[in-house]
Amino acid sequence: MRDHSSHIELSRDDAVEALLAELRSCGFGDANICGTEHIALSDAFGRVLAEDVRAKTDVPNVLTCCLDSVAVHWDAFQGLPEGQLPDTSAWVRGIDWEFANTGVAMPEGFDTAVVIEHVKVSKDERSIQLTAAPSQRFAGTRAAGASLQCGQLAVSAGCIIDPDVAARIAGAGHGSVTVRRRPQVAFLPTGDELVPPNLPYSSSMVGSFAGAGRVYESNSFVVQGKVEAWGGVFAPFDTVPDDYAAIKEAVLAATKVADIVVLNAGSSKGSEDWSVEVLEEVGQVVYHQTNHGPGHHSFFALVEGVPVVGISGPSGGVSFTLEFYLRPVLRAFLGLDPHPQLIPARLRGTFGKNRFARKSLAKAVPGEERPPEATEPGSEFYSVRFMELVAEPDGTLSATPVAGKAGSAETQHANALYMLSAGADAVFPEEGALIQVELRSGHGIQVRE
Repeated sequence: MRDHSSHIELSRDDAVEALLAELRSCGFGDANICGTEHIALSDAFGRVLAEDVRAKTDVPNVLTCCLDSVAVHWDAFQGLPEGQLPDTSAWVRGIDWEFANTGVAMPEGFDTAVVIEHVKVSKDERSIQLTAAPSQRFAGTRAAGASLQCGQLAVSAGCIIDPDVAARIAGAGHGSVTVRRRPQVAFLPTGDELVPPNLPYSSSMVGSFAGAGRVYESNSFVVQGKVEAWGGVFAPFDTVPDDYAAIKEAVLAATKVADIVVLNAGSSKGSEDWSVEVLEEVGQVVYHQTNHGPGHHSFFALVEGVPVVGISGPSGGVSFTLEFYLRPVLRAFLGLDPHPQLIPARLRGTFGKNRFARKSLAKAVPGEERPPEATEPGSEFYSVRFMELVAEPDGTLSATPVAGKAGSAETQHANALYMLSAGADAVFPEEGALIQVELRSGHGIQVRE
């Protein structure tokens, strides 16, 4: 039996802070260590800007018209009685007036613009009549450097390049940018029972097909989708059998080619669970076990400076546990804020029975209750609950508990999570209470009509 009595169980928050502290000591977030690359701006969407972008020139670089208009001389409006417009019958196009369009440099020698809706233009476009006067010199124009001055900061390092940011970078005169290198994330699924999902089922030909007792490997799709959405490069490895030597070989191979390794399963106390023991031999285990379920046997380790994130369970628990512990590592690598964003919402409805509640040992049923391990006295255990976060018509946010286990059809569309205290003496929040929920990655807030 696995002896995990000396292993450290941490709260989710403490676990994240512990792994971040280790990452900082390894230089994560330092572009000089993590690396950068210079790429075309057209290839930079979704990438993290590694260096400040400054304007190559004044923007605009000359006096520019900011509306469709005619350009005039402000002096032509001076000395007239209030409300009177100048006589334009003798004005000559190109000398006294000229067409001026939005975003285009003002015609040379002109300093003021009158919006075209207040100009009557002759059919031959040689003469005009004004129906309104400008308010001041330079009306209807933008001065050189009004948006950016040469050398001025256009976009700060650390932002994610979206279409609007890209437009500002291009407007500052840059067609290429320096971005943070995307971290390579190796994924190692473990388990003798795993087979590819494309294999047909056959109960009699277990060696060649997905026979009885075999499980379709699905977590790689969860990991790939999240890694790529969070700015990493997915590097899949073959499924590793439940064998100490095989797991050790795979971990060492992955840490040689990847920036981050995700090791899935094999971290509990089963007779074939070797993941944590392997990592204790080849690296440093920072923690093993977290105070929530699903995902209780999540862990974090370092092997020769490469972070190894241990994720337990099938895809339902893997999905949000990756958000808890892989997302902070990826964002730390990219120099982004790694902490979760909590959203206050009013509880709508009530929580049902807590299947992760830890009974007191006096009430435990022999053979069924798993006692707390390596846990400080008085510490709490939490059940991760799926929630429906909705914007109500009055502008407030509400959160409704969703029935069903992690990965079930009922929870597929749940867009938020809540950490519900699962102790025997825990008091559930009442309906209408203000609670802190976490928006799930890739989900938006629904709107109730």
